[in-house]
Formats: sequence, structure tokens, C-alpha cells
Amino acid sequence: MKIAVIEYRKTPPKTAQELIEAIERKGHTPVYLKAHLLDAKITTRGVEVYHGPNPVDVDAALMRNIGLYLSPDTFLKRIGVIEALASKIPVVNNPTATLVTRDKWRCLLKLHLTGLPVPETLVTENPFSAMRFTNEKKKVVYKPIIGSLGLGGTLIQDPDISFHITRSLKNLGLPSYYQEFLEKPGFDYRVFVVGDRVIGAMKRISSSWKTNIAQGASGVRVEESEAPEVFQIAIKAVKTLGLDYAGVDVAYDLNTGKHYILEVNAFPNWEGLRRATGVNPPEIIVEYLVEKTKK
Repeated sequence: MKIAVIEYRKTPPKTAQELIEAIERKGHTPVYLKAHLLDAKITTRGVEVYHGPNPVDVDAALMRNIGLYLSPDTFLKRIGVIEALASKIPVVNNPTATLVTRDKWRCLLKLHLTGLPVPETLVTENPFSAMRFTNEKKKVVYKPIIGSLGLGGTLIQDPDISFHITRSLKNLGLPSYYQEFLEKPGFDYRVFVVGDRVIGAMKRISSSWKTNIAQGASGVRVEESEAPEVFQIAIKAVKTLGLDYAGVDVAYDLNTGKHYILEVNAFPNWEGLRRATGVNPPEIIVEYLVEKTKK
């Protein structure tokens, strides 16, 4: 079986390389495809997908990353081409589903509308709305709508700062995204789901309000018996969003005594989880894709 790994860099970064190696260990042939070289055509013969001048000839594909800081047109082109590929072969994660998860607001909205717990969140272009939300909540977190690794997240307690941030972004033609601050007990959870099961979970412990591993937090393995509600919420979130695998961030709020989904990442890193749990996600993701292709 020929399995593509889709990335945008000239050479495979670590996560893509690990998927390539897992494909080889399973006895299959990896094919590295660069997202910007993928084209699609609608023809009288049907949908055709090319990598440069060459037709894409694979049995399945893993979409790992299509690029950072893309223009809306380029982002939609790359997703659209992979959607064309997904009309012919299994692609993990499903590109249409990743459209929602790439956007923090649309992701949380979909989860909320299906009854899953998420923090109170505002998306706006109005600096006065941002100021009122901060004044009401006392503490909020500004986040880029599209982003990862905790980069750009800012804790705000002064409504005037929210006003200033939103006005500045509005002048650049950009919206603002604010989430109420949850009083965590010094940790939150990262739950890694593949298919319909949790393959590993960890507490991300930090003295900072940011608990991303990339921001210096440490991971400690968590069993389902320790946090059954967290595991159940994560599985439901991945199913709701139509994803094949994802990293789900869940936090416990000391003020309300409830768990909330902070984010769902359709392109999660896994090194921190692997160190904490001993689980090797690339192996399991490839196994899952192979089984899906056989069905």
C-alpha cells in the first residue's frame, strides 16, 4: 500500500518523518507530498490530483500540515485540493473537518451547539464589545483565532487593554477572540484520541497559567479511572467534529467545579505525550489509516 504524508516544508519535519518511518515499519510505501505542489483538476475523466506534473498515485494519505500564516485564498486552495484527493482515497484527518478545527471560534461553536462544555467565549471586531466582556469576566484570555502551541495567548484583566487590542486588530482587518479565564488547579489535560478511543492522556502541569508543553509545562500520565469524564468529553468532541484523530485540551475550573474543552487540535504534536505516557501516536495513526483503507 502506498501512503502519502502531506506537509508543506521542503524536507519532512520530525512529526512527518515519524509518520513516514511508521509507514515503512508497517510494510507500506511512504510518499512525501508538499502541499504547495498539489494541484487538482475537474475533467471529463473525473477529478485528478497532481504533485507538480505527476498524477498522485497513492492508496491513502495523512494530512500533517499545509502551511502557516497562509492567505485565505491559499489556505482554501490547499484544503480544496486535499478535499479533491479525499474524494478518491481515505485522507486522515478529513480535510473538510479540519476547516472547522483550524478556526478556534467555529470549533468551539460546534462543540457548544452539540451540548459539550466550553468556556464563555467572544469573537468580535468591536473594541467596545471586547471591553465589556473583559469588564464582565474580570479575567480573559486573548487568543489568535488560528494558532497553536499557546503562542500569542495573552491574559488580560484591564478592559482598556482589550479595547486597545481589538481596535488595533480591527485597523489591520482582523477580528479578536477572547475566552473567559478558568481558575485551573495548576494543570489541565491533553487527551489524544484516535478513532473512537483515547490512546493516551496526560496532565500538563505548570506554575504559569499557560499549560502548553511547548511553553514549558511538564506532562504526567493519566489513566481513565482518574478522570473518566475528561476521557468521555474528549471522545465526544472528536466524534462531533468528524475527526479521525486529535489532541483535546480539557481544563477543570475551580470556580464552577466543572470541566471545559479549551481547544481541539487536528494537527497535534505528540512528543510531550509520548514522554509522559510511553504511547507512540504515529504507529497507532498509521494502523488506524490502514484499517480504514481496507474497509
